[in-house]
Amino acid sequence: MKNKFWIVNMPTYSMIAFVILNIIAMFCYPGGNLNNPNQIGYFFSYNFFSDLGMTISHSNENNMISCILFNLSLCIVGVTFTMLFYSIKSLFPKFKKLSFIATLLGLLGGISFIGVAFTPSNLFLDSAGNPLLHTIFAHWIFRSLSAVSIIYSILIIKTKDFENKYAYNFVIFGIMLLAYVLYSELYLKDPRMFPEYLIKHVLSQKMVVLWMIMSIYLYSLGLGKYLLNKNNG
Repeated sequence: MKNKFWIVNMPTYSMIAFVILNIIAMFCYPGGNLNNPNQIGYFFSYNFFSDLGMTISHSNENNMISCILFNLSLCIVGVTFTMLFYSIKSLFPKFKKLSFIATLLGLLGGISFIGVAFTPSNLFLDSAGNPLLHTIFAHWIFRSLSAVSIIYSILIIKTKDFENKYAYNFVIFGIMLLAYVLYSELYLKDPRMFPEYLIKHVLSQKMVVLWMIMSIYLYSLGLGKYLLNKNNG
């Protein structure tokens, strides 16, 4: 298990780092949300994760502490995901084409996390004032990882000695990601024009992001167990 650090250990460390860094960033956030610049501090149900990554908060105050902490957490997760999917590129030798596609999509997801970190939502705006690059990277996190979850579910089920419960976890993960993409992009209206939709956008985003981190962590545990049994066998 020469890649044990990236397959088993680092996903655990990155999950812990993501939670701790974001909690600290929330306490350091000055205030304001998309529709209310007078809000004091960070509200779990009215502020997006990406609000933490802004260089200037919605209340028009310096937000560099939260910005650095949040974007650092994204970089840690992005590097971890990238190295994890790269490290397991040869894990399913009987299904090379499917594994290759899964690896590419996994790398795209990891790189997209890093892309979000380097494109704060108050920078790189389009002509209408929308965070163009930030939105593109964020969308590709969910799109690529939803496809990855489906492919790896198939690979796990088809692989002997790999417990299917990890495949079922990925199935649920994929369904949730797909549901989120459809729900947020097709059903929910723009919270700038329809403020009553802000809380729905925010809570659905937080739920799917936290489940995403947890799912990859559980997958890494399954990989570690499978590789250990394979080496011992």
